[in-house]
Amino acid sequence: MSYYSDATIKTTYIDPRIYVENARATFELDASEAAYLPDMRLTFLGVTADGATTYNRLVGALSNIRNYTLYDGKQVLSQLNRAQFYRGFLNQNKSNSSNEKIGSYLDCSALGFTVNGVNRQVERTSETLVVNTAPSTTDSAWLDLREVFPILGSMTHLPTSMFKNLRIVIEFDNSNQTTNATASVLKTLRPVLAVNVMTNPKVVDTLNKKMSAVSWLEVEHDQFVIPQSANNGAAGDQLLPQNITVKLNGYNAKRMERLLITKEITNSALEATGGAVQGFGKFSSQAVFEQQFQLRINGRNIFPRARGITGNNEMLAHVAETYGDCTSYPGSNQYGQDISTIVSLGRPALGQLSYIGCYVGELIADLQIDYQRMGLQDAGNTAGKKATTDALTCHSYCEVRKILMPSANGLYTIAYEQ
Repeated sequence: MSYYSDATIKTTYIDPRIYVENARATFELDASEAAYLPDMRLTFLGVTADGATTYNRLVGALSNIRNYTLYDGKQVLSQLNRAQFYRGFLNQNKSNSSNEKIGSYLDCSALGFTVNGVNRQVERTSETLVVNTAPSTTDSAWLDLREVFPILGSMTHLPTSMFKNLRIVIEFDNSNQTTNATASVLKTLRPVLAVNVMTNPKVVDTLNKKMSAVSWLEVEHDQFVIPQSANNGAAGDQLLPQNITVKLNGYNAKRMERLLITKEITNSALEATGGAVQGFGKFSSQAVFEQQFQLRINGRNIFPRARGITGNNEMLAHVAETYGDCTSYPGSNQYGQDISTIVSLGRPALGQLSYIGCYVGELIADLQIDYQRMGLQDAGNTAGKKATTDALTCHSYCEVRKILMPSANGLYTIAYEQ
């Protein structure tokens, strides 16, 4: 739009009004300004540590933010909960070259791979950004808030005559796998919010007169658990199917578009050895042996065949068809293979990018998931990870359609669009 090059647009940097290290940061936007553009950015996202290390390879410096919320007073305009697992998916939901050249530098991840010309292994050859003991030497991430607040992507501007008390709250979660050294003592960096402000009231008034209902796809979270198998990988689990049927009620009476499921290893200690995070750590999504997935919406199966989607590559195909390009490597979505001669990260990187995704496009009255995985005997592995028999926490992220309807006197209503 032409007003982006207008002299009445200024960039303002806002420090947190409330900042509690390792807990939360709250930014309040000045209501005396005429309006804000929706291209808000958070900068200086990251941590320092008591010793040099690197950020989580999948989520990068964004791995220490659990929840994001955009408020107008007490009204929640948009929010994203349990954000690290969804962020991990979004980070790999780009082409390999995009991650290698751009994405990994913005989020401080280690995605984007190259084939080593000497040993022919797939590895990260580009610079890996680091965590140090001082803020001045620690790398930090940059985040476009339209990626976590979809309402911003649907609006031309946010007039303060309508949104009188805008504030942004981010909640930190410095788990022991924010970095690749699990024993590190971490401290969050103090983030800064960058916003573009419209200072010309006449331009804002013109835009306000054209303002109509705004629709967007909010990403909402729900979860369920796949319990540990009956025999915990002992002989009785060999080729023993484990069937799970769950109902998710959090999406009832909402119009669902895309659905994503990530599978977290419930015991995160299984993703670390000797104080070092293995592969992508707890924020990865686990592959299991011979998994099957069927989604029942309002009493009807979404996928053909009673078993639905079968096999890890078929699931990857649905994810790519629904969400687009994904950064991958041999064995990233497989179980029980040896990739140590193919991928430089070795076996710890095996089966860590196994997502389930599909498009629904219906109003939800009843949502049921039928899931099956096949057990394998792994009795000799008493302390290590056994994803096909270990307990998994499954995080579901659903796009639901919402609408904001302006009314007289600068008021508005937010509702789920039917």
